[in-house]
Amino acid sequence: MQKTVSTSLSALVVAFIFASSPLAADEISYRNDVWPILKRHCWGCHSSSDAQSGLKMDRAADLLKGGESGPLLVAGKPQESLLIEMISGEEPEMPPKGGPLSAAKVEMLRKWIAEGAKIDSAPPTDVLKVLIPNEYTFAPAITSVALNHDGSRVAAACRSEVVLIDVDGETPPQRLPTECDLISHVEFSPDGKLLAAAGGSPARYGEVRFFNAADGKLVSSRRVGHDTLFRGNFSPDGKAIALGGADGAVYIVPVDPQVEVRRFELHSDWVFDVAYTPDGKMIVSGGRDKATKVCSVETGKLLRSLDSSAQMISSVAASKQFGFSAGRARTLIGYELKIAVQNVQVTGAGNGAKPISRRAQYVKNLESQPGDVLDIVTSGDRSAIAVVGQYAEARVYKTADRARIALIGNLPAPIYSAALNHNATRLAVGSKDGHVQVFQLPDGKQLKSLIPVPIAKSVARTGSTD
Repeated sequence: MQKTVSTSLSALVVAFIFASSPLAADEISYRNDVWPILKRHCWGCHSSSDAQSGLKMDRAADLLKGGESGPLLVAGKPQESLLIEMISGEEPEMPPKGGPLSAAKVEMLRKWIAEGAKIDSAPPTDVLKVLIPNEYTFAPAITSVALNHDGSRVAAACRSEVVLIDVDGETPPQRLPTECDLISHVEFSPDGKLLAAAGGSPARYGEVRFFNAADGKLVSSRRVGHDTLFRGNFSPDGKAIALGGADGAVYIVPVDPQVEVRRFELHSDWVFDVAYTPDGKMIVSGGRDKATKVCSVETGKLLRSLDSSAQMISSVAASKQFGFSAGRARTLIGYELKIAVQNVQVTGAGNGAKPISRRAQYVKNLESQPGDVLDIVTSGDRSAIAVVGQYAEARVYKTADRARIALIGNLPAPIYSAALNHNATRLAVGSKDGHVQVFQLPDGKQLKSLIPVPIAKSVARTGSTD
């Protein structure tokens, strides 16, 4: 906000005095009426973790203080309040995304200020403590899995904890706690030294934790934004991880907590997955807005909307030559990136010249899948891609010619997650029923199958994992 509104200290004092006064039955409540509007439309860009224009709304005192443009409101005088000025008019300046506030919401804020901007409670932004049980009543769904370089260890996301599993031996699983309500993504760094776990708490915060892969000790932890983070990908140099956000943005989160988080506004809805190209120069993203996009890592700017699907995109991946995406449409599509980011080609000459469809130039479809696709992943060397979803199969393809090299059936569907090791000789899958399974490729021999967390004996005896 660049405009300035003058206000007297006495007006702010009046607001704080009113904060301790009981509200009349017909008065606007900050807690019940105003804060839900601010949280929905404003808090994402004006908080202690992302105070754009110096404006924070985490506490009532922050709201009344205002930002770089001065106080946000003048108690009792909505016509002199910057807040009302910015959200009103034919083309309001705020919020910048998601369309203007409804007339009813603007009037609610206007009336609240006219009544003295009374604060009957602080916004409920306190973080709830995440509890991880010693034993689970039922096996938690495996929302993400990862394999290390040689496939000897698999990491599994089990609700709020990551479990490290020895594939070839009988070493007991190692449990690593987080403060996520739900972990959405786990991944080993390219050099195998780090293990990342990302997720968060809905409508509260996103979280990323980096562990030492050798001993499980916490290396660093970051809180990012105000909502859960979704799946992503380590940068090729292992210095950061790119993750999708519920606010339509892609977040680049460095391992070093002293390095600033970068935020790329690319989508109009949740970004479910992000993948780096092998050279680290571009990222491919897809999400609930049904779009698959590619952007520059250096600038954060959109290079091309690769595709607009009729259905939601649940996962993306990238190799040296292709970007991939899939989702509810059940078709795995490859996008030849070198051609996709070039200019439109034409056919004919003079008045007869016509543009050739850009999509036709770079789209290379793979075979249709038996059901909705939930996860697609590449091997570390980007030579292979694995696909799983709402069906009892895992399929593996070569990225170069898109030929299928393995099909593993009779798996417990739905399968939420998959992982390949560096040279695609091992595949791990995680299912809704709580099982983690590891297979040898291409023959599909099973190497490991287990529920990685303890289940209460009374439940375990019945054999139930629902």
